Amino acid sequence: MGASRGRLIQQLLTENLLVALLAGLLGSLISFWSTTGLVRFLQSNVSAGYWPVALNISADLHVLAYALGLTLLTGIAFGLVPALQSSRADLTFAMKGESADAEAKPRSRNRLRGALVAAQVAACMVLLLAAGLLLRGLHRAKTVDPGFRMKNVAAIALDLNGAGYDNQRAEALQRQLLQRIAALPGVNAAAQASAVPLDDNHRATDLSIPGREDHVGVEYNYVSPAFFPLLGISIVRGRNFTEAEGQTGAPVAILVESTARRLWPSEDPIGKTIRLDADYEVVGVAKDAHVSFLGRSDNIYAYLPAGPKQQLDLRLLISGTAGSPTTQTLRATVAALDPELAVEIVNLEENLTPWLTPGRIFSTLSGFLSGLALLLAAMGVYGLVSYVVSRRVREIGIRMALGADNRDVMALVLRQAMRPVVIGALIGIAGCAAVAWALTTILPGDVSLRFLYGISPVDPVAFLGVPGLLLSVAVLASYIPARRAVKVDPMVALRYE
Repeated sequence: MGASRGRLIQQLLTENLLVALLAGLLGSLISFWSTTGLVRFLQSNVSAGYWPVALNISADLHVLAYALGLTLLTGIAFGLVPALQSSRADLTFAMKGESADAEAKPRSRNRLRGALVAAQVAACMVLLLAAGLLLRGLHRAKTVDPGFRMKNVAAIALDLNGAGYDNQRAEALQRQLLQRIAALPGVNAAAQASAVPLDDNHRATDLSIPGREDHVGVEYNYVSPAFFPLLGISIVRGRNFTEAEGQTGAPVAILVESTARRLWPSEDPIGKTIRLDADYEVVGVAKDAHVSFLGRSDNIYAYLPAGPKQQLDLRLLISGTAGSPTTQTLRATVAALDPELAVEIVNLEENLTPWLTPGRIFSTLSGFLSGLALLLAAMGVYGLVSYVVSRRVREIGIRMALGADNRDVMALVLRQAMRPVVIGALIGIAGCAAVAWALTTILPGDVSLRFLYGISPVDPVAFLGVPGLLLSVAVLASYIPARRAVKVDPMVALRYE
């Protein structure tokens, strides 16, 4: 009809931009609506002790301009290439009908569509695998055995420094408090420690062995002799601290199993000497436990006796029966000795919450995003197969007229539809394998961040189950238009234009 190529491209881009703007408007409305719920979710899951976060979630002109620009860019980027392809149509084939053109250049027509579907599937696979690993890690963290008793154990922290106590007064108060708490009904045992298990309170220094030149970092904890039986941490070699060693702060130490093996691989560590700020004789080896980091029990760790010099910073651990003693009873016991003393009492099980919070937040967010990506990938596969089937009706009719049965046609359509899906899935698996290693990282500093507790970054359950789920969804999305294809009447298809 005389239309120029530029006019055709302009018309096609206008139609594509209109669709993109409508979709961008709908997406922006959904985003603004869901942001409030997202912030509430974050606030309900971030526990005390995490960084204070101030979020401004109100939409302004900058956000709207960004959304508009991204929408226009997407509409132009994904509309220009199809417009250029369509405007290069051969008029001879075009006048004969759409199917003739499809048969003439099927490979060049479908290559870009297959690449886009493969990219969509790859991104979906990364998100799905990340969500699967995070959910597996979260479940593992909830069910992992930390190696010590947590149930019915309370921890008391006293602000003795803030109250102006010196070491002598602190020692007297701690001794009286231990006696009174041990006498309370329902109390089974009481102990002291400078760091409560999993409270993210770390003390570290350099460790060396006399006669050796190398140094390693070691985390240490001052504890009383009752610490190990109270938490159920067994002494696997040697002995526990004695009461006399605890009262004097004797230069003795108990190492954990992994540390003893690392320092003396083929020797008995009992009686050996380690050097921290002074020389300490190793008198025992304790069983490995997740006392410092959840999901990690092999870091270099040493227990030292809690002596008079550490009384200002010691916390109390109380093991009791279910529901006894109560928090009110413990506060009243402390107040009877010093009513002005600031007290913090937590159940030991609550120390798991900060370690589970990052995994819970990121697994929920990645689960939502991966679900959305899975929906988009399924729509992409469905759209691709539907389009290809509609362009190959005449070919399918010829195949069926020449003797191909429904199973042959179904296999042909599914095989061609699943090729970009499988390629995208393999790319996504490789990409997620790199991402998974980052999820096992413990960040340095005061706050430790870890997502995969006790599972491999290439966990077979996730790396087999998630691709199976994605491929199943893709097969289902391909099956619906493929089933429609096998119902084509060969006589009708041969006359199809």
